[in-house]
Amino acid sequence: MYQILSKILFNKEVSPTYYNMGVDCPEIASRAAPGQFIMVRVSNQLDPLLRRPFVIHRIQRANTGSDSQVEILYKVVGKGTEIMSEMKECDEIDLLGPVGNGYRIDTNIRTAVLVGGGIGVAPLLSLAERIISQCSKLKSLILLLGGKGRDDVLCVEEFERLGVEVRVATEDGRLGHRGLVVDLLLDYLESRDYSPGSSTHCFACGPDSMLKEVSKIIAEKGISCQISLESRMACALGACLGCIVRTKSGGDVYKKVCKDGPVFDSNEIIWE
Repeated sequence: MYQILSKILFNKEVSPTYYNMGVDCPEIASRAAPGQFIMVRVSNQLDPLLRRPFVIHRIQRANTGSDSQVEILYKVVGKGTEIMSEMKECDEIDLLGPVGNGYRIDTNIRTAVLVGGGIGVAPLLSLAERIISQCSKLKSLILLLGGKGRDDVLCVEEFERLGVEVRVATEDGRLGHRGLVVDLLLDYLESRDYSPGSSTHCFACGPDSMLKEVSKIIAEKGISCQISLESRMACALGACLGCIVRTKSGGDVYKKVCKDGPVFDSNEIIWE
């Protein structure tokens, strides 16, 4: 884990209230994996005091051929992210990372199903890129993406440029299927023959309500699934116990999202 002062390469609005920030941080980028996150200090003042956690959206390479840039996809929801949205190219930003455990990729994957809800799509782009580059036996890669409305559906073109099949659901029905992303998951699993077991994997990120339903559906199908939990956290070191989650590991055990996660096997979580 590194604490570095990084230069902002760009910070652009990609949809109303959603921004994509690129930062030059080779120390973090060269060691980062899809699903890990970074802690951002958004101000040099005492307010806001605590760092904000942001999952790594994309890991980019410079002209040297080595990973040197990290992108953050974020939504303006409060004072901290409002400050971030006003930052400009060449501004400096204090980062701590990479933090946590990311997605584990089985190179024998033949079918990969990515499920994202709203800003939960953020880690799935770097994951898709990594799956494509590492899984030589891959036959099918699909993204099921949900949001409240059209403005909450992000990164469709980026995924399609990778050759990923994208299906969309919005709650207001203005884009794609009218309903929830879990509807798309049910339809997908029931409309095709898939290979249960090690060759078919599901990866998901989004609100807890979505992840709970995804976990239930996947468990019934016997498919391996990893989920990335979203949680407020203060230290990112496992010391403050502000991001604990109940798990089935060895009984009823509390784990820390920042240190043990944020990625967990879906069958490991005890949903309240």
